[in-house]
Amino acid sequence: MAKVDSLGRSNPQCLNVDFMRSLVKQYSELGQWTSAFFWADAAAASANDTASGDDIWLLASAMLARGELHRAAHAITSRGLHRRHLLCLGVAMRAYISAREPATALSLMEECDTPLLEPRSHDQTHNRALGSVLVWQARALSALERREAAVEALTTALRVDCACYEALDLLLEQHALTPRQESNLIESLPINNQLCDPEATLLKMAYRDRLLRYAPLKASPATDNRGIETEDGVVGSNMTGAVEMALFRSSEGAARKARRLAAGGHWAEALKTLDLAGPWACADVRAACLVELRKSAELFAFAHALVDAYPQSWTSWFAVGCYYYLIGKSEFARRYLSKAKSLEPGAGCIWLAYGHSFAADSEHDQAMAAYFKASQLMAGCHLPPLYVGVECSLLSNVSMCERFLLRAATLHSDSDEAELEAEEEKGVENVSGWERIARVVVDPYVAHEAGAAAHAAGDHERARTLWLRALSAAQDEHTQLHPRWAATMDGLGHACRALGETSAALRWHEQALALRPARAASLTAKGFCLALLGRARAAADVLHAALARDPDDVVALALLDAVIERLDAALTEEEIPQFPFPTVDLCVSAPLPSADATNTSDMSMSFD
Repeated sequence: MAKVDSLGRSNPQCLNVDFMRSLVKQYSELGQWTSAFFWADAAAASANDTASGDDIWLLASAMLARGELHRAAHAITSRGLHRRHLLCLGVAMRAYISAREPATALSLMEECDTPLLEPRSHDQTHNRALGSVLVWQARALSALERREAAVEALTTALRVDCACYEALDLLLEQHALTPRQESNLIESLPINNQLCDPEATLLKMAYRDRLLRYAPLKASPATDNRGIETEDGVVGSNMTGAVEMALFRSSEGAARKARRLAAGGHWAEALKTLDLAGPWACADVRAACLVELRKSAELFAFAHALVDAYPQSWTSWFAVGCYYYLIGKSEFARRYLSKAKSLEPGAGCIWLAYGHSFAADSEHDQAMAAYFKASQLMAGCHLPPLYVGVECSLLSNVSMCERFLLRAATLHSDSDEAELEAEEEKGVENVSGWERIARVVVDPYVAHEAGAAAHAAGDHERARTLWLRALSAAQDEHTQLHPRWAATMDGLGHACRALGETSAALRWHEQALALRPARAASLTAKGFCLALLGRARAAADVLHAALARDPDDVVALALLDAVIERLDAALTEEEIPQFPFPTVDLCVSAPLPSADATNTSDMSMSFD
């Protein structure tokens, strides 16, 4: 119909600019950017010197899609449209950021008219364009390592346009805010004022579920079988069936569920959930799950496919680095992780993996430096201070270990750090750092590492409290504990034995063996407890079983020698078993040797 209209005009000498604009949009939707560029250029040229900002925006967008970054920016800045046209400003900033010139992109905003950057209460189209500009501003600020200003730009973008999911994703990926700040931000957004009820409900559910990325996903009555938490255990009580189904079927919903499963240590389930989101979704989470499951062959194939498909993506080289870390080649792992850092300097998970590669080689100082950098990039995440605390414990720096583990526990539990500091300033000197950690910790992994550090520091009572807290946090009322918590039970056994409760220690080691049978460390600890209880024979049997599992266990070897010496010393002469020799009948007739048989009795040993 458009073609008929253009041919049926009264003045065939006049070009139909509206028709050419429609062609630009159609070819842009089809991905034919050269055709879109041609008609956008023709539409802008048809207006001579009075081309509108929308025409130049279409032309610059086509140039940007074709990879002509500076040409797209010049088409806008040469006409001064970045000062008065918001869409043109966004395209120009995107072009300069893609060309790795973030400072130039920020300078465009400084030249912009001030009223253009103010939200409008009755013009949501303008607000969405403004939110996009603010997101590009945040990207430019992050590239210049001005992270506080980037966080402010992203929070402003969310308030201006609550539907801007990219702004929230950047905030959460950067871990720029603490969990409490994130929750307060989501609750303060005017979502109901900007969206209709069903869409507002969908957005609220998605945002709240996204905030729970480190909360373990458990099968409790308040959680349905798809991992969507609901109030009062009633699924869909606050939203329509269409909203519920959209949230369940979306690939982003599957990615959110996979992140929570991975945070809870359910790596196999997380991989299955990621398959629902697509083979390329959440590449960093998939790589981490494959590392934890020690599936080196699958990780190699996945990393190889990523590098072939997305060679300019940091997640591709991150997966390669994870593969080399998994197979024990830390030097190669650091080489590829460095390449990932060059592509995305603000990705904190790269620095965490970088620190793990140093920690695997017992290079504690370099590992701590990498974790400190990750802590700067992920100020609201509990993982960097957790790993720093572990390294401090290995270096026997107890005070620093307590401080960082307390920081990790506080961040994860969403506690108020100001209240904790005020409590310390009041002069509560009789409260140890381990006790303060036990008060706020809710993450089982933080509690386990804190218990191990307290045990190494000699505070066995606090270690037992922290390990009990770890098991309590890891316990799921519908399923039994995962075998990985056998180490925590062994730690409780060691703490009880150090406190003189040998019988309780033996029970904990037996529970660890029930959780992970034939574990060499658990068998050795059980044998030690049996020996302390005077059950030497049973201890010897258990220690023999431990050495059968791990022949290089020096502790089991030393204990077994001591137990055998005790058993030998306890034996009397009457208790020494006698083994009678079998009787030999020397009168048994034997066949005569044949004529050609050698008579060995006449063989001489002399060589004369």
